[in-house]
Amino acid sequence: MFSKNYYNFFSQKTKVFFAASIITVLAVMIGLIIRSCSTSSRPHSGLSPLSITDKNGDKWVLDLVKGQPLSRFKGSNAKPGPPLLLRTDVQTKGREVSIGLIVEGQAGEKYAGGVIKNGQQQPPPRLKILNKAGAVLAAGEFKYG
Repeated sequence: MFSKNYYNFFSQKTKVFFAASIITVLAVMIGLIIRSCSTSSRPHSGLSPLSITDKNGDKWVLDLVKGQPLSRFKGSNAKPGPPLLLRTDVQTKGREVSIGLIVEGQAGEKYAGGVIKNGQQQPPPRLKILNKAGAVLAAGEFKYG
């Protein structure tokens, strides 16, 4: 989540562009993981993380959100896994804006927004919002959880 008191500082157009940019970056990152991910190794009734090893030998994993009941997916005709649906969860509280990421598989299972590379959680993405002249208007870092 990214949360700062910049809500009234930006125009609505800037906020929409900002949210769209974040979704695009995260979609590309997650797309790289699931592009070559095979669903044949996952049992239909069970859930497991999505993983892939890239050409450099690095293993990338997208973990499941903890605490999802298996009974919710057993009656579904859809297999867990790709294609994934990416959505944002935007909340405002006064002048503060929080943008969260929801990653959902085709059976409705939810995956964590952070990516693990070679067993290590990757740092949250950083962002800068620039004006047309290139001056930094705001900078921040997303937070997991």
